[in-house]
Amino acid sequence: MLNSFLLVTPSGSVFEPSVAKKLAQIIFACQTKIRLSTATIRSGHLSTVDNALEILNLFSEERPSIGLSEVARLISRDKASTLRYLNSLETMGYIEQDPFTRSYHLGPTLARLALIREITYPVNRAARSILKKLVADTGETAHLSHFSGESLSNIAIEETSYRGTRVFIDPAEPMTLHATASGLSYLSQCPKDRLAALLGLKREAHTPDTPMTKQQLDALIATARQRGYAESIGTFEVDICGIAAPVFGPSGEVCGAVAVAAPVSRMTEPIRRRIAPYVIEASRQISKHYGAKRLPEQETSQ
Repeated sequence: MLNSFLLVTPSGSVFEPSVAKKLAQIIFACQTKIRLSTATIRSGHLSTVDNALEILNLFSEERPSIGLSEVARLISRDKASTLRYLNSLETMGYIEQDPFTRSYHLGPTLARLALIREITYPVNRAARSILKKLVADTGETAHLSHFSGESLSNIAIEETSYRGTRVFIDPAEPMTLHATASGLSYLSQCPKDRLAALLGLKREAHTPDTPMTKQQLDALIATARQRGYAESIGTFEVDICGIAAPVFGPSGEVCGAVAVAAPVSRMTEPIRRRIAPYVIEASRQISKHYGAKRLPEQETSQ
């Protein structure tokens, strides 16, 4: 290609072939160097962004502030590079430095962005969108509940329009932990001390099939923990079947559950097996919107 390369001056005259070839080689070398430099800059820029985001992810409820040395250790960088990342984040308001302790904590820019997100796309709206998709995927009523006191309270309900017969869920009625799929899925992810305390509560027999003994509940909770979801068939209301998966909050601990409810007559075992993955995926998506670092796992065993 260089042999056929021609260079023309502004006046229209043509360079001698040997000169033209030499100039073409210089131009080609310069273009190659520019491309390599641009790629290096882009790579370095992405690396800087990745490191900055990695630093932001170090903050948590357990670690609200952190010093330079600890940041450098946790991200495996030298102090000079780490300080540059911290200075950039501080300049943009993503973090602030305490003037007395010299440690860093999250800054006002994150609060502003969080407020904008909540105004423009609130968590409850996001959760409802996920519930609507769950209804579309399963054809059954879906609901989201949060733990409150000694039971679960519904915070969002989406009824199905695909069925003539559907389950009515009373938003004001608490869901007991031992008798509902939502409750069992919540219990399956509780820390041991909280689980022991909750299993020690007085239990009500809602139907003849409500599990009442600790042995029964231990078995149901173990199954839910292994599968990643829980089932309840006629244990809260005689003719209602539920399938639920746990939902996690920003701290990484379980905070509630998402579930599908349908008449027992429709929920054959093949149908329940088909619906379960949709419920688990909905729980994962809602947990993500809650900012959870821990997500529900897909079913590992039946």
